Amino acid sequence: MSQQTSNQIKHRLRKQGLTLKSFAEKNGFKYRTVSDVVRGLRKGSFGEGREVRMKLGLPVND
Repeated sequence: MSQQTSNQIKHRLRKQGLTLKSFAEKNGFKYRTVSDVVRGLRKGSFGEGREVRMKLGLPVND
C-alpha cells in the first residue's frame, strides 16, 4: 500500500470524525492491527487484518 493510499484512508476517516484508534475501538479491532494494515506493514490476507481491510473498503485478495 502506498503512502498516498495510507494518507487517503486517514483523510477519509478524519472526514467521518474518526482516528485510527477510534476506528479500531468502534469496530473491535486492535489499534496496532489497523495501523499496520493502513501503513502497509501487514498485508491483511487473513484473520483480523483481512477484516480490517474489508471494513476499510480496501480490496481483499481471495
